[in-house]
Amino acid sequence: MDSFTLSNRKSIYYIAWFSISLFYFYQYILRVSPGIMIVELRQVYKLTAEEFSSLGAIYLYAYSLLQVPLGFVLDRLGVRRVMAVSILMCIGGTCLFAFATTVGMLQIARFCIGMGSAPAFICALKLVSDHLPAKDQGLFMGATLAIGTVGALLSGKFFVSLLETIGREDSLLLCAGVGVLILLIVLGCVPSFQKKETRLSQGAYMQLREGLGAIAQRKEILLYAFIAISVYTPLCVLADLWGTAFLMEKFELNRADAAQITLYMYGGLTVGSLLLPWFSLKWGRLRETIQVCSVGIIGALLMLLYIDTLTSGQLTVLLTLIGIFCGAEMICFAGAAQLSSVSHSGLSLGVVNTLNMLGGAVIQQAIGWYLDFQWQGVYGKDGARAYGPDELTAAFLILIVIMAACTLMTFKLPKRNL
Repeated sequence: MDSFTLSNRKSIYYIAWFSISLFYFYQYILRVSPGIMIVELRQVYKLTAEEFSSLGAIYLYAYSLLQVPLGFVLDRLGVRRVMAVSILMCIGGTCLFAFATTVGMLQIARFCIGMGSAPAFICALKLVSDHLPAKDQGLFMGATLAIGTVGALLSGKFFVSLLETIGREDSLLLCAGVGVLILLIVLGCVPSFQKKETRLSQGAYMQLREGLGAIAQRKEILLYAFIAISVYTPLCVLADLWGTAFLMEKFELNRADAAQITLYMYGGLTVGSLLLPWFSLKWGRLRETIQVCSVGIIGALLMLLYIDTLTSGQLTVLLTLIGIFCGAEMICFAGAAQLSSVSHSGLSLGVVNTLNMLGGAVIQQAIGWYLDFQWQGVYGKDGARAYGPDELTAAFLILIVIMAACTLMTFKLPKRNL
């Protein structure tokens, strides 16, 4: 009987993890949707590059700034209620985005979606870190990200087809309806794991301060966070926002093909997120694996930016490779988790994810600002500003600089994992 009960408890953890990962899958579709809807958004709202970049950056600002308080709360309160509120915010933000009449309303909607999406990843990682065997943690952390990236990958041509068939508003309302279904699944499958003594007390602020102090003393955790920013940045710039427009301009692809090829980065990320953490933890080669990935991203980006004769097949392979190398992000999470105590695991992961997403948001807006700065005064047929392949290529050089800095930072990491 005891064995049966223990088996049931383990099953609950896996079912709860999958339910949370399903929400992570859903929020990824919402996250990449502006890049797919770029044509409609620019036609209707006449967005500048900076305004369009803000739709991605505001999402990441909201997402990132909640990670530390979320990690702290999850260490003490559990995930069920937090998840329910989060999904409701995503649903509300999606509806607002559908009916927005101004750029300001679009930005508010994206802020709501970012806040709602914030707990998904950290809840899954917290569950994995606290309840699954240590030997499986790298695999399931990677699997969490992989499930989310499948959502992004599947949303390419399918979302374009929806846009062209039923329009932007109805497509977004359909997404909101899917969110309602996921809410019901989460409420039915995610119990509360925490005990009463874990509830927040009057000393919560001191506990948070002590936790942050403990993390700050482990400089390797912060180093992993900054490296995670670097390997994550190409994904958030290309796959989330500018990749579709870049491929349409530079290689003269239609929108459906450009969107799908761009989102193959998430297919690569799925593979990289599963295999890279497993390999690096198994052989104790976190630093070396991240270094190989950093150099690989630099080489692939240079080919993408400066070879003008790439075919659709070659672009697919190239962007998939970039996605695989971006899976090194999960090595950073796994490395940080190994350096954290169980009592601070949620907070530690929250700190890493905060810096990771915040850095991505800043870089997204920097690229948008630079595009507007070097804009040549050309307007497209829809009346929106037009940015040519040369301007986009110059802006994306920022990614090369960031990856070079990442490569240098890796030499400060421990040679072998703990």
